[in-house]
Amino acid sequence: MLGKTWGLSPRITRWLYTAVIRPTLTYGALVWWTRTDLKTTKTKLQRFQRLACSAITGCMKTTPTEALELLLDLRPLDLLIKQEAMMGAIRLLNLGLWGNTRSHHASILDRATSEQPLLLAPNDRTPNKYLTQKLYKIQPFETGGDHSGIEEVRIYTDGSKTEKGTGAGVHSLDLNINISMSLGIHSSIFQCECVAINEAANAIARRGITDHNIRILSDSMSVLQALNSYTSNSKLVYECHQSLQNIAATNKVTLQHCCKTFVCKIYLAPFGVN
Repeated sequence: MLGKTWGLSPRITRWLYTAVIRPTLTYGALVWWTRTDLKTTKTKLQRFQRLACSAITGCMKTTPTEALELLLDLRPLDLLIKQEAMMGAIRLLNLGLWGNTRSHHASILDRATSEQPLLLAPNDRTPNKYLTQKLYKIQPFETGGDHSGIEEVRIYTDGSKTEKGTGAGVHSLDLNINISMSLGIHSSIFQCECVAINEAANAIARRGITDHNIRILSDSMSVLQALNSYTSNSKLVYECHQSLQNIAATNKVTLQHCCKTFVCKIYLAPFGVN
């Protein structure tokens, strides 16, 4: 399949190595990564990667392996295996599947968290949950007024991320709701927007509002699409779904996508959301 003047192109050869061969090699790295600390294992891994580098580049035998790895953007295999083991341990921890074990291979998590303590922070990831039997509706754009005869209540929500941090805001003239929340420096815009919608639903529930036509307006199409899906692996999205279900049991609730208009800016800017 390969030769210096014939065979697969260097691009295809590198893709086969990184997408097929290397993942096969690193499979189950969380269990056996400790072997990469042995000099004999490092030598075998280095020889293996050099073979791949030679197949990709057709280089001379005297070309240093480190130079080829740098040229092809290939991490040394012993480091890559440890990286995969760390990522696997962190995924298990976030899913609540990481047990308190004293096995030597479990020390990889201690290594990771000692360098990045933020890894121990609460995580939004969760096993897939089903968002079924939705009592609320999602309207992707304005389609005209509601003529149901029930008084319509409008609530504007927004999230923001700046160099100083992140935040969420909720405003409603109809319900006299003015809420601004600081969400620290690590939240994403998606999370801020989702928190804003969730807080709007909670504010409605706290006021005991029933038998109303409620329209929650957000400029985040990604959050609305996540809520419109039937499965989610986000704790925040699932919590937002539950809050909306709660108020939709006694109200007609519609989530609508709207551009961040001048009106929205006037409503939410005083509360730290721009």
